[in-house]
This record gives sequence, C-alpha cells and structure tokens, in this order.
Amino acid sequence: MKKLNFLAICFIAMCSFTQAQTYQNNTPTDPGDALPRLSGCGFGTQPGVQMNEITVPITGTIADPTKITIDLGIAAMWLGDVVIDIIAPNGQAITLIRRLGASTNAGCGSSKAFAAANILSFNSANATVIDIGAAAAIIPAGNYAPSHGTAPYPPYNPVAMGPFLTGKSISGKWRIIAYDYGQGDPTNVASWKITFAPGALLKSNEGGVFSNDISLQQNPVHDQLLLNVQKDFKNLVFEIYDPSGKMIKKENMLNSRKDFNIDVRTLSPGMYLLIPVKDGERQQTIKFIKK
Repeated sequence: MKKLNFLAICFIAMCSFTQAQTYQNNTPTDPGDALPRLSGCGFGTQPGVQMNEITVPITGTIADPTKITIDLGIAAMWLGDVVIDIIAPNGQAITLIRRLGASTNAGCGSSKAFAAANILSFNSANATVIDIGAAAAIIPAGNYAPSHGTAPYPPYNPVAMGPFLTGKSISGKWRIIAYDYGQGDPTNVASWKITFAPGALLKSNEGGVFSNDISLQQNPVHDQLLLNVQKDFKNLVFEIYDPSGKMIKKENMLNSRKDFNIDVRTLSPGMYLLIPVKDGERQQTIKFIKK
C-alpha cells in the first residue's frame, strides 16, 4: 500500500502547476440577432453570429479535464435563441448551450433569460444541466454541464466535455461562437475565461523520449502503446498504473525484440503511468495519455 500511495503522489507532483492558470476575454461581442426568413425562430431564421477568442500562450496536453473550467457571461433575453460553441485550437467544437426548451426545428424554446453578471461555469465533472423549468425568469449563476434542447436543428456537437478535452493541446486560439436563432432578442457574450487548475496538464516537455534505453513513440495514444528499447536486456516487464496508484496492467516482453506494442484499448481516457522493470530494476516512469 505504501508503494501505491507513493506512485499516486509522484503522479500528481509531476503533472501539476503550482497555481491555476486563467486566460480571459472581457471584451463583449456585438449583439447578434437573427433575421427572419420563413419565420421568427429556429430554422426559419438567418442566425446572428458573433465570435470572440482567447489565446493560450502556454504549451501542454490536457490530462485531467475535470481541472479545466470554462466560464461564460451571456446576455440574452430568450434562451431558446441561444447556441454557444467552443472551438479548440485544433478546430474541433463542443456545443455548451443549444436552443434550450426548443423541441421542434421552428420552435422558439424557453423565454427565460441569461444575465451577463450570472457566470455559467462548465466543467466535465458537472452533472447539472441548465433548468428551464425553475421559477426564476433569469438563469442563476452556477456550475453546469452542456445543456441542449431536443430540436434537431441546428446541427451541433453534443460530445461530453471529458472526452472532448482529454488529450488536446492547449496552445493557440480558443474561440467562442454565439449564435442567435430568434428575431428581436439579440444575444451577446459579455465575457468568458478558461481556467487550468493544478494537475490539468501533461506538459509538452514531459512527453516523448524518457531515457536513453526506452522511449514512447507517440503521446497521447489511441489503441496501442508503441515502445522502443535501445539496449539489450534479459527480462523486461511493463507495468501500467492508474492515477490512484493501482496497477491495472502488466506485460512481460521477450528479449529477442526491440519494438513493442501494448494494447490499451480497454483503458478509459485519461493519464496513466507506465513503469518499465528491466532485469529486475525499475526504470524512469513514463507518463502517457489515453485518448
């Protein structure tokens, strides 16, 4: 048990910032309002579109998505109008809010409002969706999961935040796009920010080659860990540990080979420790991210 606790402590220590890193944009977007085409709501409109961006200057790969929070201050008089997408630096998108209360393509959805001062915090650990049935006419500040109406239109990106964030490089431009699908009640983003709490990232200088003897060929990984061993050995064992320090996989390798692969398809997305044991001696720990 002492060994496992030590591994867990090492895992946390190697992957953490000492304090949170926050990047924000407090310049409001212009109000966006839909133009009527066939009707005043949903697919009957030409949506108003506004965009804002945050540049993250640090490098790193997301290891623990529960330590990343996106805060939004939105001003909108009609929830059923609003769609909010976040675009990562690699161009992939997640929809955090989508026409709440709208159940049909031309439906107007909920008539409740967003207030810019009521900050909506989105995190992959949050389970509460925005409650359009509450008595208050204005959605309160709080911690929310992505929240979507049931109407098929518009198309959106309904992935969960955990899988969306895990393994992504954070360096570059993060964009927010605000769409308004209702005539007469404009939408704008007053402010937004991204916070990376300690332990969120595997830093870029912690990936790749880990010693002269053993190297990981790619990181993050999908289905297979690809490893290369430079020097001869009599016995080589690879042990994989989860963040709690529990060993979840152990592979014995033949000494006639130099290149190895380990099947990790059954592992959940996240960060893991790989410890090579070469001829009975533990080698430098390798951290990897399973996408």
